[in-house]
Amino acid sequence: MDFISKLTRAIERNNSLLCVGMDPIEKVLPPGDDIFASLLEWAAALIAQTKDLVCCYKPNMAFFEQFGPKGVRALYEIVQMIPEDIPLILDAKRGDIGSTAAAYAKACYQYFGADAVTLSPYLGRDSVQPFVADPEKAVFILCQTSNPSAIEIQGYGEPELFLHVAMVSRTWGAEGQIGLVVGATKLEAMKKVRQINPHAWVLAPGVGAQGGDLRQALSAGLRSDGLGMIIPVSRSVMNADDPRAAAIALRDEINQVRAEVVSGRRIANVPEPEIPFKKLIESLFEIGCIKFGNFTLASGKQSPVYLDLRRLVSYPDVLDLAVEAYIDTLIKLDYDFIAGVPYAALPIASVAASRLKQPMVYPRKEAKQHGTGQLVEGVFRQGQRAVMVEDVVTSGGSLLTTRDALQGVGLVADQAVVLVDREQGGIQALTMEGIAAHAVLTFSQILDVLHQEDKIDQATFDLVTNYLKGC
Repeated sequence: MDFISKLTRAIERNNSLLCVGMDPIEKVLPPGDDIFASLLEWAAALIAQTKDLVCCYKPNMAFFEQFGPKGVRALYEIVQMIPEDIPLILDAKRGDIGSTAAAYAKACYQYFGADAVTLSPYLGRDSVQPFVADPEKAVFILCQTSNPSAIEIQGYGEPELFLHVAMVSRTWGAEGQIGLVVGATKLEAMKKVRQINPHAWVLAPGVGAQGGDLRQALSAGLRSDGLGMIIPVSRSVMNADDPRAAAIALRDEINQVRAEVVSGRRIANVPEPEIPFKKLIESLFEIGCIKFGNFTLASGKQSPVYLDLRRLVSYPDVLDLAVEAYIDTLIKLDYDFIAGVPYAALPIASVAASRLKQPMVYPRKEAKQHGTGQLVEGVFRQGQRAVMVEDVVTSGGSLLTTRDALQGVGLVADQAVVLVDREQGGIQALTMEGIAAHAVLTFSQILDVLHQEDKIDQATFDLVTNYLKGC
């Protein structure tokens, strides 16, 4: 069973978002000369008292390693005590590359039986890959931690480093494999991370001994379904005179606040969700990529509106916004290559391929009369799969031409991602040709944003809306 399935079943069964941390210190252990026996006795009692109250357990490796070989051996025995149907998050905060990362992953998963592991993102994607090679495993990437000086590193840059981690880590694993660690004391960070990663699971330490406000944390981080957050608590439970009573009190408090937050969102006058990528739409208009007037399209049709993404190369900040929009869809698809459609989409495809660390190919519009004379540039093998990246779809003709060129050299090209669907039948035409085309935005959504923000007047809005309806 994969981590998310195991987690959600435990949440439903125990009605709990509470995760009990296991951070033993000597003064809370049962007395005795054998630290190994004391650790086992302590953990067995803690698990017995809380196993029907938690969604997962989170032992911190450092607190066992401090006791030397006996502590590590105790951790190995303790994880066997955790019921099979309760997930184990191993708080290891690993971060290394190549064979070292693979060795860490083997230890965490095969030796200690973890379902998920906390990781540092500092060394990038390849330091995470060994931990997500098994589709049943998940990781929690350190994003915005709760320690006071975290801002010195995690708050650096524009956007801040923690936001960059939240964005780029979305591409590091399959859906459900990448979670984030965001301290419950970092409320603004929690809100921003949730906007960037609306579906990710967030491990939110800091409630309890660290003073995080439970209500504010849940308000900032809960998904609309009342899930998406794990609340780990260590000292407030394991150091309590009655750990079971403390766990019950915490679980019930979390559930009460959780219900109030979800109910409050439901009954409050909450506006309709914003059209996605609103900032991108406004930026495209401001730099002249969206034009209104009288234009002849590549298909020969006349149009009162035109999208020209060729200008993006001169505006790197807006190019970044556009690439992020494409990536939001690309990370959900399965492919071997990104294939840019000449010419407007080529810079976008190049940056997206670089960000995603995916190889790229592209067809030429005309055969070269010198050199290799290739019609498709790049290194590939027959039978590999390409996802086509295009700026806008009207009739779908350019994508069909690209598909034919790619298929002509033995590639499979049955997927496409476009920034804008002009809603003139192109998506449907491509579907009939066996191409699953995914549009980030429709022109109707663009018009709605520009009209709401007074970028276009009512007459222009009505003119273009009626034009689209007529198409």
